[in-house]
Amino acid sequence: MSGKGIRRARLSVPYEWQRTAFDALVLPVSGPDPAGIREEDYATLAAKAAQRITWTPYDLARRDFLREAETLLRACPIPDGERNAVRRKMYVRYMENRIRYFQAEETRESCALPPVEVREKDFHNTEMATVFAHLPDQPGTAAWLKPLDISWTYDQLHMVTWFSCQLTLGSGKYSRSRPNHSAKATYERLLNPFSLLWIAAALGVERDLVEKTRKEIDGFVSWRAKCGVVRRAIPWKRIYELALPLIEKERNGHGC
Repeated sequence: MSGKGIRRARLSVPYEWQRTAFDALVLPVSGPDPAGIREEDYATLAAKAAQRITWTPYDLARRDFLREAETLLRACPIPDGERNAVRRKMYVRYMENRIRYFQAEETRESCALPPVEVREKDFHNTEMATVFAHLPDQPGTAAWLKPLDISWTYDQLHMVTWFSCQLTLGSGKYSRSRPNHSAKATYERLLNPFSLLWIAAALGVERDLVEKTRKEIDGFVSWRAKCGVVRRAIPWKRIYELALPLIEKERNGHGC
């Protein structure tokens, strides 16, 4: 952010600074002055900026986010006791804009083949990604997942991106012939057992079952086999049951 932009932010009321910080979050630090962006131009600029980090490895994307967020927070007049809440809001906005980017990409690609549709006892991938983005902090869950080699924030960002990117034709080895709208299909095709376990833990599957399943997958070599173990222990039916009330809250505009 330019010195002029920081000075302008310092003169703003806290709410206006927070909005400025959220909007600046998806822009390169050296990019346009976020305090000067018109509301009607924001969505276009955010989508363009989001493309920059779309396929960045998730650990690097999170590191970059934290670095840029801290740069913004150091310049703002927010009391120390409120910084964690503001940082959390910034992270949620960051994930929301990744979802918006993939929605825009689906429209831009105009694929000739029809998408994989949402059927009975299923959700749209965007709905699932939004639930993941809006999950409240769960420090207790994050603490017991860590010894299982599962990172809360890494997989939160990973799954927000993975479910929402199904709307597009993908890239490289992750290319697909047509868009996929089905969260059930995404869950059943996902070939990362640790991400499947994160989904289960994040939505409230019993800790004992998650830990037991994590131990069981060590007995298998291929990730496809490991994922099969997880899905047998925690099938889509269970994920659907746990996600349904959260999806309904999102649909009613209440969030998680």
